[in-house]
Amino acid sequence: MIQTFYRHLIMVSLVCAMFVPSIPLAAQSRDDEVMVSSCNEVYEFKMKGGQPIVKNKTVIEYESLRQYDVKIQPAVFYGDNIKLDEARCEGYSANYRSATPENVFFDDSRVCYFDVTLGKWGRKRRMTYERTFTDPHYFTRIVLGEQYYIKHKTVTFIFPKGFEHYRLVDKNMTSNVSIECKDKGGSRVVTYTINDMAPIKQEEAMPTVASVYPTVFVVGSFKDAADMFAWGRQLAEVDTDIPSLDSILADINRDSKTEQDKIRNTLAWVQNNVRYVAFEEGVSGHQPDRPAEVVRKRYGDCKGMALLLKTLLTAQGFDARLTDVGTREASCLMSEIPTLAAINHAICTLEWQGKTYYLDATCNHIPLGHIPSNVQGMEVMVEEPGGAPSLRTAPVLPVEANCDSVHIDLMLNNAGELTGTVTRCVKGDMKEMLLSAYDSRESQQRLMFERNALNDDDHANKVSDATWLDKDCRSEWAVLTGKMTDTHSVQHIEGEVYVELDPDNMLFTNLIDTAKRENDYTWPMPCRQVREVVLQLPEVVGCDELPEDFSESNQYADLSCTWRRQGASIIYRKVMNLRQTRIKREDITSWNANIKKWQSSSHEAVVLK
Repeated sequence: MIQTFYRHLIMVSLVCAMFVPSIPLAAQSRDDEVMVSSCNEVYEFKMKGGQPIVKNKTVIEYESLRQYDVKIQPAVFYGDNIKLDEARCEGYSANYRSATPENVFFDDSRVCYFDVTLGKWGRKRRMTYERTFTDPHYFTRIVLGEQYYIKHKTVTFIFPKGFEHYRLVDKNMTSNVSIECKDKGGSRVVTYTINDMAPIKQEEAMPTVASVYPTVFVVGSFKDAADMFAWGRQLAEVDTDIPSLDSILADINRDSKTEQDKIRNTLAWVQNNVRYVAFEEGVSGHQPDRPAEVVRKRYGDCKGMALLLKTLLTAQGFDARLTDVGTREASCLMSEIPTLAAINHAICTLEWQGKTYYLDATCNHIPLGHIPSNVQGMEVMVEEPGGAPSLRTAPVLPVEANCDSVHIDLMLNNAGELTGTVTRCVKGDMKEMLLSAYDSRESQQRLMFERNALNDDDHANKVSDATWLDKDCRSEWAVLTGKMTDTHSVQHIEGEVYVELDPDNMLFTNLIDTAKRENDYTWPMPCRQVREVVLQLPEVVGCDELPEDFSESNQYADLSCTWRRQGASIIYRKVMNLRQTRIKREDITSWNANIKKWQSSSHEAVVLK
């Protein structure tokens, strides 16, 4: 994924996380220890050496709200495209370190910060810094919030003559933000004034910043999305010669019999031989590495892997094209706001036999034909031979495209234990998630991972002989199987036997804590989950009672569990179809209630005699 735009999320001081909460309109709370009593943040566009730049000056004052010493770390971020001209905090020395985001191989982002003891209630400390954004292409957006409660803050943009084509697009504005636009000395000055804004709060599984928090997008470096794509394509004009191409293609196609085999095997070769790591050193946030270098190093970011895949497919006569993507995590749509904040990923698009295939080599375990959930339904910009790029919308696959299915065959033995076999089948993003987690384990930990993947959430069952029947990236399904003994689901009470059949190992079913939650909750992907248990009864055992079936649907999911008697077997089946992944904050309580009812029903016991 192109991570460069995340750096611009942290243009506002102290916003160092990639996730930012929604805007509660409540003012300062008694939990607050510090507030921003005042802040003046200015961004002025200028010309230097015939090139546009942006000068930033910020003066921010922090105030203690406690009757004891409060420690804070005022900070400012900079990097390859952001030059730190000055940073000072009276009485304290600056500290410097890298600020590489998680899962990034190399990143030029750095942070300057101060270890400040603010003192007791009412004590204040001021921090001042100046920066230069050396390339406005990368100056994409400003988040208006702060880590602390804001008493008063202004964010001002100054556009002199020559910058008339620049405009600001604001999203998620609230009543405590006012906007003023005026002409001053021939310059257009736009000021956002923020009063009484609650602090930024990081929460588990919250939506991305632009969907919840007041954000100002800076538009003007590109005329439109096509112009932005052309800029990126110029950066992508690198040497695509691969000295070892013939031997690589021979390796790829050693068992290929059809064109489809060639495509599948080419995608699989990149998935299996190139490790994905994001890379963000300056222009490399948008410029792909040479395919020969990706092959040599055996690692690359999304752009490098997409260009390598295109190069290998093109060498075999296929119509493969580079494609820019704004995933669900992107800040905005390319068609609405043409800025680099709208692009955060690169893939390869293949046109073959009248169909379009969106190939994402950074997903190591998905086969030809599947589209990752964070790309489905999103805008993609596809290069066109000899012409302007086409802006398309990636298809949305059915919920069943991401599936996690567990089937368990059990028998009740004389010792009162349930014994049998368990098989787990996953496809789509569920396959990618499970196998990526498996790959991340050290070799000595993988056997335990396999057993746990077949066990219940508490790992209370005994699982042995865990074996992968299929985990090839070209296969639609990954299949893991093993033997299982369950000693805790059978209860003997007054001559009757109570058997609970629910395996208790579904994902995305935990209750969402609402105690202090302020934001919507997002699940990783839409998916279908199935848990099926077949209990084979001994001839001497009868079935007195089956629990009542449960079925309920809401705007987010379909939930059900059923019990059936079939000959000498009882078949239990539990299903979740998660259709919408973002649970609105106001719906979380009812979501939890539905999950509780579903889980309660699924834990009902079968009564045997």
